[in-house]
Amino acid sequence: MQRREPWTRRSRDVLCRTPRLSVWRDEVLRPDGQADTYDWVGAPDLVRVAAFAGDDLLLIEQCHYLVGTTWQLPGGSVDPADADHRAAAERELCEETGFHGGRWTSHGSLHPLPGLSPLRVHLWVARELIPGPPTGGDPGEADLRLRRVPSAEAALAARDGRIGCAASAALVLASVTPIAGRCG
Repeated sequence: MQRREPWTRRSRDVLCRTPRLSVWRDEVLRPDGQADTYDWVGAPDLVRVAAFAGDDLLLIEQCHYLVGTTWQLPGGSVDPADADHRAAAERELCEETGFHGGRWTSHGSLHPLPGLSPLRVHLWVARELIPGPPTGGDPGEADLRLRRVPSAEAALAARDGRIGCAASAALVLASVTPIAGRCG
């Protein structure tokens, strides 16, 4: 048995496995002590990059199969070949925008769906980038459109829903909105 206070896992079975994800069913003891099952999704961690070109933020407009067209920050999956999540962030930024190099700062990570999946989205801010041609990547991203959006408009887009990716919206607001008590 594995204990994750106040939960206890008694057993685990895989219900489905694909190249992109796994669906698991755990037999658990809930916090109230009752036996139950808990279904959850395992998937690779993700990255998002708030990439600045001057005062503009680089955003991706893309049509996602499940939600339609939305804006988001450049990013994607952390692949097994990546040395770490920063390497994944650098790779994804170059594939989708062509921008590379620069000065990188981690903004931590978040769990976008903590009741459904333990996956994390690692958040990065990149400045002083060097432009170049996008290196391409996933054929399913052939419809990507790069947008250079002034920071103030990007913050509005995070608030009004044009940026439909929750991790992207959180990072935009954290990286372009002054923090109370901080100068600059």
